[in-house]
Parts: sequence; C-alpha cells; structure tokens
Amino acid sequence: MAGAYTSIRIHLVWGTGRRRPWLDPAWRPRLFAHLGAAAAGRGAELLCAGGARDHVHLYVHCPGTLALADLVGTLKAGSARWIQQTFPHRRDFRWQEGWGAFSVARTAESALQDYIRHQEVHHRKMSFSSEYVALLAQHGVDYDLRDVLE
Repeated sequence: MAGAYTSIRIHLVWGTGRRRPWLDPAWRPRLFAHLGAAAAGRGAELLCAGGARDHVHLYVHCPGTLALADLVGTLKAGSARWIQQTFPHRRDFRWQEGWGAFSVARTAESALQDYIRHQEVHHRKMSFSSEYVALLAQHGVDYDLRDVLE
C-alpha cells in the first residue's frame, strides 16, 4: 500500500475558564469563523460549530498527519487571543484547561450536527457541566469530577 488513508472526524468540546458566560451570541459566529480559519491553517476542516455562553462544540475532520492535541492547542490559544484583542471588555478571557474529544461515526454525523447547531435550545434544560459529564459517560471516558467541573 503506497499511502495512508484516513477519515478522522472528531467532536471537540471545551468551556470558558471558570464557566464564565463570556461567549456573546452576537459575535459567536465570528468566533466560529475564526476557529474554522485556524483549523484550515492546520489542514483540518471545521464541519460544524455551535455552543452557548460558556462553551463551544466543534465537529472537525482532521488529517492523519495532525496530532489532535496540537490542533486543539492551536484552536484554543488562537481563539482566546482573538477574543482578548477583538473585545476589550474580554481581556481576561481564557478557556478551561482541559477539553473533550469524541470520535464520530459517519452514521451519527447528521444527528451530531443538528445537536451542535441547537446548543442554545439544549441548554435551556441542561447545564454545560451536566452535558459534559454525560458526553464523557456516553463515550466511556474515565474522568475525575473535580477536573471536569474546573
């Protein structure tokens, strides 16, 4: 076999530092555009983005040559800097230290994108912390609740 062929589709999730409600709906589309450009700069493709005031969900297609931690580091650092520079009242902005990454089957892609696009509605009934713990459990990820609720 001459080449490596991959289809790596990942659902990424992370919150704002201390779960502060800093992601204003008025400029969230600009944040997602920035994240999409940053992903493309690393050879990844942002397929869908959504979130609420205290967190984001990204559905990305990653090349096989890119380490997931490198992509997430680029996205988080670059977007935090963009928020701080673009919105003076958010100079103290930061993301939580951790993040979640969950593999996505092509058969679940449509449902996931629908879920990501409707985060505002979803979070009228459930907090981000509850959602995040549920995602970890659904995907069989071991976790320390103290870290999750940072």
